[in-house]
Amino acid sequence: MTGRREQQKNARKRRIVDAASHLFATRGYEATAIGDIAQRACLAVGTLYNYFPSKPDIALSIVRVKTSDALGDGEEIVKRPPADPVTAVAALMNLYVDTFSCVERDLWREIAAGAMTDPSGLGVAFFAQDVRLIHQLNALLDELRSRGDLGADADSGRGAITLYSVYVSWFMAYLANDAIGLEELREQVRQGIEVVLHGLLHDSPRVKADSKSEDTR
Repeated sequence: MTGRREQQKNARKRRIVDAASHLFATRGYEATAIGDIAQRACLAVGTLYNYFPSKPDIALSIVRVKTSDALGDGEEIVKRPPADPVTAVAALMNLYVDTFSCVERDLWREIAAGAMTDPSGLGVAFFAQDVRLIHQLNALLDELRSRGDLGADADSGRGAITLYSVYVSWFMAYLANDAIGLEELREQVRQGIEVVLHGLLHDSPRVKADSKSEDTR
């Protein structure tokens, strides 16, 4: 009986999330009321509140589902990354862009605002999804390093955080400015990846001079 109840609970949660995803996409986040979601999910409003205490919590559940989808699709890239490291990281980042851009911008704006106004609740839960993606990016960098595409002493953990920061910065710009389209978002993220992987000092005149000076000592 316990297993059956758990299955029923999970099925109801999925119905709520599916109903909310459809309504947010067709009506918009602001225009969708909790009652609308309950009606589409064929549940009483009180029953819905047993699973999600607020609309932002439903939105966060959508993000969790999208994160799981992105991680699942990203596994193939981690296991068999493209030959060029920039292309490999960009492929994973583009997958994140494509997965999360399916969620309308207004919903993302509400989630981001909620995360900042409720840092100990929604903020912590939202950041936990970022951590999952950072860990996958870390795994990709480890794979690239193991096959000799990165320096042997490269810090994959810090590298993953830095690269993910590039993605988040441009995704936030995408949310804040409707003039930024998906193609520009992908291109800006790729350029940021190139800077992180290639470095700002690489082959600069001063670095070359310092290197020659070291060699003559």
